[in-house]
Amino acid sequence: MFVKTIVSIGPSSGDEKTINDMIKVGVNGFRINFSHGSPEEWKRYVELIRSGESRYGRFVALIGDLQGPSLRVGIIKTPITVKKSDVIKIFLGRESDGGSQFAVPMPIPRFFEYIDVGDILAMDDGRTRLRVIDKGSDYVEAVVLTDSTITSRKTIVIQGKDVDLPPINENDMANIKFALENDFDYIGLSYVRTAEDVALLKDVLRRFNGDDISVISKIETRSAINNLDAIVQESDVILVARGDLGTNFGLEEIHMLQKRIIEKCLKHRKPVIVATQLLESMTERPIPTRAEVVDVSIAVEAGVDALMLTGETSIGKHPLDAVLWLKKIIEFVEKNVLLENLNVIAMYARKNLDAIQLKFVKGVVELTEDINGKLIVFSMHGNTAKRISSLRPMIPVYVGSQNIKVLRKLSILWGLHLSYVESQDYEEGLRKTLAKAIERGFVGYGDYVVLTYGLREPRQRVEIQRITV
Repeated sequence: MFVKTIVSIGPSSGDEKTINDMIKVGVNGFRINFSHGSPEEWKRYVELIRSGESRYGRFVALIGDLQGPSLRVGIIKTPITVKKSDVIKIFLGRESDGGSQFAVPMPIPRFFEYIDVGDILAMDDGRTRLRVIDKGSDYVEAVVLTDSTITSRKTIVIQGKDVDLPPINENDMANIKFALENDFDYIGLSYVRTAEDVALLKDVLRRFNGDDISVISKIETRSAINNLDAIVQESDVILVARGDLGTNFGLEEIHMLQKRIIEKCLKHRKPVIVATQLLESMTERPIPTRAEVVDVSIAVEAGVDALMLTGETSIGKHPLDAVLWLKKIIEFVEKNVLLENLNVIAMYARKNLDAIQLKFVKGVVELTEDINGKLIVFSMHGNTAKRISSLRPMIPVYVGSQNIKVLRKLSILWGLHLSYVESQDYEEGLRKTLAKAIERGFVGYGDYVVLTYGLREPRQRVEIQRITV
C-alpha cells in the first residue's frame, strides 16, 4: 500500500486484543489524544502497542496529540441532551452536574472576554451549535441551534474568532514530558496559528533533548489557513483536521481547503495526513456509508501519506471493523484508480528541486520507474527514505535501517515498506536489506531492483540487479 493508516486509541480500542489485532492487520501509527484520559491510561496504551509491535515484527509510530490553545469545557458529570431552541448557560467554572441542569462549565476566563451577543459557537466537530443571546462577566446564555448531547472536555469554537491563548500551556508541557519519557515518535500541535507556534514547540523539544521527535501541525484555524505556506515549511508533518476546520469555515469550503492543503504539502514535499469523520457512521454501525467511502477515496486519490481514524476507533462500537474498511477502501482505490493519477501527483511533487539530495533521489526513483523495478534503500537516519517518499514513487520501495526509531517514524510515510537490519555501515546494510526483501517475498525471481543509500562523499552507490536465484 502507498497510503498508510493511523488510528486513535481510546476506551473502545485500548485493550490488548484490539491493539494486537490492529497491528496484525497493518495499522501504521497510533494516536493518543492527551486531551482525554490520564497518564496511567496512556502508559498502558504505550506498553500494549510496543508489545504488539514486537510480537508481530512490525514498526508503528506513536503520536501524542497536545491540547494546545483550545477552549474546552470542564467536567460535566451527566451528559446534557439538548433540543433546538433550548437555552443553556455557560459559566466560569470547572465542573457541573449536567443532566437536566443546562449548565456548562468553562474554566478559561478569557473565553468571556472574547464572546459577544450574536456569536455562533460550535462544539464536537460542529454537531452542537449555539447562538449567544446574553452575556455577563462570567457567564453567557445561548440558544441551541442543533439537537445534540454536550459532554465533558469538548472544544468550543467561537466562529470567526481566534482567542489569543498561549500555543503551549502548562498542561501541554507535562504531556510533552510524558511523550519524551515514553519514546513517542511524533507530537501533534493543535490549533496552530503561525509558523512561530511550530518553532516554539521545536525549541521546547530541543531543550528537553527531544530533537528526534517530529512535529505534526494540525491545520484547523483561520489563522493557520492564512499562514499556510510558512507553517508547512516549518513543520515536519501536516494534518488536515477537518473537524475543527468545519467549525471555523463553512462546510461547503472544507473540500476546497483539504485540496489546497494537500497540494501545498506535495509542493513543499512535506508528509500530509487527513483526519476526522472519515468513517464517522462506524462509531455506531458496522459498515460505512457510501458517502464516507467516496470521501476516503477522494483523499487517497489526492496522494496523501496517511488517513487517520479518530472517534471511530477511540470511542466507536466497531474499532477493528473501521480499520478493516479503511484499508479495504485504500487498497481498492490504489489498485483501480490511484495508479492512473500518480503521474500527475508525482509531477507536482517533483517540481523545483533545488537540493542535490533531492535531485539524486529523483534520479534513482525515476530510473527504477523506467525499468519497472523495485527500489531497495538502506537508510541509517531516514533522510533518504523520507525524500524518496516525498516524491511519490510509483514503484515499490523497500527500506532497511539499523535504527528502530527511524523505522517507526518512516512507518506513516507514503509507499515505504520497512525492515530492521543489523549493520554498522552502508554497504553491509544494503546487502542485508536486499536479502530481507528476497526472504520476505518483496522481490522475486526475474525482478529488476535498484539498490542505493543516502548521498555519500566521495562516491555514491547505485546498482541495478536482476534477481536470478
